[in-house]
Amino acid sequence: MRRDRISNRFRATATLLLALLAIACAGDAGEEAADGGEGAEEAAATAETTDSPEMAGSPEGVITDLRGIAFVDELAVDLDAMEETESGLFIQVLQGGSGPPAGYGDEMHVHYTVWLPNGSKVDSSHDHDPPEPLEMILGSTALIDGWVEGVTGMRLGERRKLVLPYDLAYGTEGRPPAIPAYSPLVFEVELAEHIPTGEG
Repeated sequence: MRRDRISNRFRATATLLLALLAIACAGDAGEEAADGGEGAEEAAATAETTDSPEMAGSPEGVITDLRGIAFVDELAVDLDAMEETESGLFIQVLQGGSGPPAGYGDEMHVHYTVWLPNGSKVDSSHDHDPPEPLEMILGSTALIDGWVEGVTGMRLGERRKLVLPYDLAYGTEGRPPAIPAYSPLVFEVELAEHIPTGEG
């Protein structure tokens, strides 16, 4: 079966992105993750202490409101120019695509690059050898919530910028050493291949 091949290849070829995107099931963050890969750990950005209400319940020195975080200019993050979803994810379409939108159960091959707010690149499919996109089945492959929501509805060839707040990324524990605790993530993603299933 094609999906069995995809699943085996995904496990065999997964690199740092799998470490970035697979839901961690440890500590408090793991207890908060929902079944079926739909949950996400809590995370936020380490920054200067403020007295804003968004600080409630977070450690001293941590900003949990994306609008209080200083993203480096190189990332070209303009939250005002992006669509904010109900979950707090920010999405910006950088390049339109064609064909049907990706939905639950669809096979997707997605190129990506991910950065921390300070501009440090965490990983990129373009840097892999060979530079292959991540293969996934939307809604079945266990990935963080911000990624799943951010790529849903993409069309073939579409490029998006995603800014994930802490609760849609890796939570209060992060994924050391690459992703510090309380860190949001900035992704640029491109749908390189889309095989609809007709289920979504």
